[in-house]
Parts: sequence; C-alpha cells; structure tokens
Amino acid sequence: MQIRPWWDAGPVTGPERLPSLPDEEGGDPACWVRRVCPACGRLADENPPTRCPACGADLPDD
Repeated sequence: MQIRPWWDAGPVTGPERLPSLPDEEGGDPACWVRRVCPACGRLADENPPTRCPACGADLPDD
C-alpha cells in the first residue's frame, strides 16, 4: 500500500462537496420600517404612535 502525501490527496468531486445555496433570501419585513426610531435607529416594540424604548423619541403615526 502506498501512502500519498496530504497535498496529493486527489481531486474533490461530487455534488455532496458543493456548498448549497439558500432557497430564498431572508431579512426583516418592510412593514417594520415604521417602527425604526429616526433618532437612534432602534426597532420599537410596537407600532406607532409610541416612544422609542432606547432614547425616548416620539415615533409618530403616519
């Protein structure tokens, strides 16, 4: 039996070696944009009208 050095291990082939791509892209829904505080950028816990829990700025209802 001949032992090959690690740098001569041979080609890596087969679909099981290929990285899989995500089926769909994720992210936050666009409907949460109303909850973003204009002063600090934090996401409020509830829909406007409310106050930002981090900085206390008013989030008006549009």
